[in-house]
Amino acid sequence: MRKSAIVIGFGAFFVTMALLLKFYAYPNLAVIPKDQNTGQTLSDPDAYFFNANTLKFNRGELVTKLAVVVNKELTKKAGGNTLVIDQWQYSNTPGDAAAGKPPMEAYHAQFAINRKTGLPVKYADDNQDNIPTTHEGYTIKFPFGLKKNKSYAYWDTTLEKAIPLKYSGTQTIDGMETYKYTVDIPTTVYEKYEVPGFLFGLGQSSPGQNADRTYANQRTIWADPVTGVFMKVQENQTQTVEIPGHAPVTVLKTDTVMDPSTVKANVDEYKTKATQLKALIAAPVILGILGVLLIVGGIVWAVMAAGRRPEDDADGGGVSLRKNDDTFVEET
Repeated sequence: MRKSAIVIGFGAFFVTMALLLKFYAYPNLAVIPKDQNTGQTLSDPDAYFFNANTLKFNRGELVTKLAVVVNKELTKKAGGNTLVIDQWQYSNTPGDAAAGKPPMEAYHAQFAINRKTGLPVKYADDNQDNIPTTHEGYTIKFPFGLKKNKSYAYWDTTLEKAIPLKYSGTQTIDGMETYKYTVDIPTTVYEKYEVPGFLFGLGQSSPGQNADRTYANQRTIWADPVTGVFMKVQENQTQTVEIPGHAPVTVLKTDTVMDPSTVKANVDEYKTKATQLKALIAAPVILGILGVLLIVGGIVWAVMAAGRRPEDDADGGGVSLRKNDDTFVEET
C-alpha cells in the first residue's frame, strides 16, 4: 500500500505541475515585455521617388527606420495589462539623412495595446501625427500561437485602418521556420496633397495643385508562429498624384524590405524565446499524461494489493508437507 501511495503522489504532483505550467507559467511568459524598445531598418537600393527636398525625381537608395518603444510612464498610469506604445517611422535617402535634411516621409503614433493579446485597447490619447484616431487590428506583432490558414488584420499607417493579411505558407528564414502572410492593397485615394503644377506639365511658374494622392501596396510579413513577432517585412509600394484631365504621376515606387542585419537580429533574439515557449506548450501535455497514468496505475496497484489473500503475504504462516524417508511430516 505504501508503494502505491507514493506512485499516486508522484502522479498528483505531475498533474499539478502540468496545470501550473499551462495556466500560470505560459500566460505570464507569453506577453509583450514592459520594456519593449526595438528598432528596424528597411531599405530599397533602387527606389524611384519625388524628392521634396530638391523638387526632383530621383532613383536610388531609400532607407526607412522604424522604432517601437513602450512609454513606461504612461504604461504605469494605465496599469493592468495595458502598454502605451510610441511608434516612429521615417524614410530618407542616406545622403539627405547625413546632411541633416528633413525626411521625405515621417510619422509618429501613440496608442495602447493589451500585452497578452497584442490588440489595441481603448486609449483617450490614441493618435497618429497628433490627429486623433482609433487603432484597430495588430500593430507591432501578431498574436502568440499563430494558426495556419487564418488571416490577421494589420494596421496600415497610410490608410489608417486594419487590412487582413492571409496565410500564404511557411518559409525558413535564417534557420527559423516562419509563417508567411500577404495582402495586395489595390490603388486607393487616401488624401488630398498639394504638389507643384509642373509635375503635370503645367509649367514651372504654375500654381500648386490640390491633387488626389493614391496608394497601392503588396505587403508580405514573415512571422514567428510561436511568438507572433515579425522576423521580416517587405512592401512593394506605389504612390501617385492625380488631378482631373491629366495622367497620374508616380511620386513613389519602391520595393522595401528589412535589411539582412535586422532580420538576423530578429531571428537571433526570438529563436530562443520561441523554443522556451514551445517547451512550455509541450510540457503540460507530457506531464499531464504521465501524471494521469501514474495515478491510475497507483490506484490499480492499491486495489490489487488490498484484494490479495493474507496468507499470500505472511512470512512462514502457512502449512507445508515435507517427505522424510517414506513418511510425510506436517510442518507448521
